[in-house]
Amino acid sequence: MERQAQFNPLKLLFGLLGLMPSVDVYEHAFVTDVSGNTARTDRGSITADHIVFATHYPLVNVPGLYFMKEHQERSYAVALEGAPLVDGMFIGDAGGFSFRTYGEYLLVGGGGHRTGQGPKPTEGYAKIRAFAAEAYPGAQERYAWATQDCMSLDHVPYIGVHRRSRPSQYVATGFSKWGMTGALVAARAIADLVLRGRSPVEALFSPQRSMLTPSLFSNAGVSAANLVKPGRRCSHLGCCLERNDVEGSWDCPCHGSRFAADGSVLEGPAKRPIAPERR
Repeated sequence: MERQAQFNPLKLLFGLLGLMPSVDVYEHAFVTDVSGNTARTDRGSITADHIVFATHYPLVNVPGLYFMKEHQERSYAVALEGAPLVDGMFIGDAGGFSFRTYGEYLLVGGGGHRTGQGPKPTEGYAKIRAFAAEAYPGAQERYAWATQDCMSLDHVPYIGVHRRSRPSQYVATGFSKWGMTGALVAARAIADLVLRGRSPVEALFSPQRSMLTPSLFSNAGVSAANLVKPGRRCSHLGCCLERNDVEGSWDCPCHGSRFAADGSVLEGPAKRPIAPERR
């Protein structure tokens, strides 16, 4: 695509904060509940005229039914040293790999799968490494990491009023692996809704749009199967967890929560830990 831009998101955020000295940012305050216009954290409560759920997976599920509207997927990336660098950002149909350059490294992404269902031997890091060994036999792997994304029913984000009964609460989620571009669209749209009461894109991204898609029945089937399956239970809605041997975690196939071996929460929507893994 023409006129692409590649940037470091943390550097962008730090730059924006430098332009807005009046904005206060508080970190490491885990929000456990939102009631009305008050968000409760483990360090106190915050009350505001408007609340935006920019929490990856929405914190409040009912009402809103976000646990039915989206699922989560894992994605993987490897940084290669000594591989040919590319001029731009590319994503291909063959194998589903993406390519971009950062400094002296070629970044290869792919191998994705639904959280709690894998990675199989042909997915995740294994898929990227097998491709890299064939395509770039002289390259050396220097870094590898994984990330997680919320996938909407129709691959269009949910951006706007969280639910009609709470018009002062907003949500931005379901970016379906296009978070950088989706986040900027969400920021503009929600700012318009807060300041003007309307946005030119609110109908397109409305969280209240129809849920009747094939993905809805797929999500419902996965949830139903894992609610009755025996095993370790997720602290979110009680689905059966699956062991992720590659990353050493316990992952929920229903809604994408992940837990470390000690039971602590790695990924939401779960807010409470589970019992530690038995050795």
